[in-house]
Amino acid sequence: MTCGHRRPGGLGRFLKLLTAAAALMSLAACAGRSDLDYATLNSEVPATRAIVVPPPGGPSVVAALQRTYQNGISQEIALSTASRTSGQNAFYVSLLNNTASSMEIPETLSLSPLTPDRIEREMEERIPGVEMQTSLVYVQNKFGPFGFATGRSASGDLCLYAWQQIEPDKPAILVPGGAISVRLRLCDADASVDQLLRVMYGYTIAAYYRQESWNPYGDPPSPPAGFGQADAPMYPLGLNAREDATVIRRRVLSTETRRSPMREEMSGRVIDKDTVEPAIPTPSVPQNTAPLGGYPVVPPPPPPSE
Repeated sequence: MTCGHRRPGGLGRFLKLLTAAAALMSLAACAGRSDLDYATLNSEVPATRAIVVPPPGGPSVVAALQRTYQNGISQEIALSTASRTSGQNAFYVSLLNNTASSMEIPETLSLSPLTPDRIEREMEERIPGVEMQTSLVYVQNKFGPFGFATGRSASGDLCLYAWQQIEPDKPAILVPGGAISVRLRLCDADASVDQLLRVMYGYTIAAYYRQESWNPYGDPPSPPAGFGQADAPMYPLGLNAREDATVIRRRVLSTETRRSPMREEMSGRVIDKDTVEPAIPTPSVPQNTAPLGGYPVVPPPPPPSE
């Protein structure tokens, strides 16, 4: 006894409809799926991973944005800002582990020549609206020479833009070495030019590549002549130079000193004012050794009481 009549092929048609429904559901799920992506390749890294560290007492590192290339990395290191000028104080650093990489390879970092036009474009982009004057004074820090420009913004802040490229002075023959590019954008409401330059003089490069051929600093300098030799004294603070040494002068009376017959009696003895007593040495600070700006001035000791 049968409960009903089943038409031939009904089960197969049902399975086909079920498969089609599952496919449609899968397509609907894919159509509604959204993968979030970003248009920039920069990523934020901890401040302790900044390639460049400002000197002690300088502006602090606020954040560091990093972009990775096939032959190096670049960072924009944001610094604390105490100015009314629009923009962010920052170090812009590029670290290359191979300067011979082909520019035809995607995501390759290169160092462009330091031309006046390029530096001018960088300043217009990073310090807009401020007329910058490039200094013609030769300056160098522990990494070598660098250039800088200064300008006054409309809000009265003093702005500094400095640039430096660190690479070996002799090209590598077999394995190309590395290179470092540094830019500093710094504006401050109360600082002087010397105080802003101290950041460029005192910064430290805290990152490096662990490969033997990477050496953008070149060969270490030779020790000074006579270092460690006999009969070659070395003095601190330039004490071997007469103009830099502390001078002890004795007070003397000039020939134009007015002589007076006045006499006075002190402690039972008579002292004649015409008598020149032995001079008492008093230390004096040489006039031509002015302290560096930005440092506290240590006053000289007071003269002895007479």
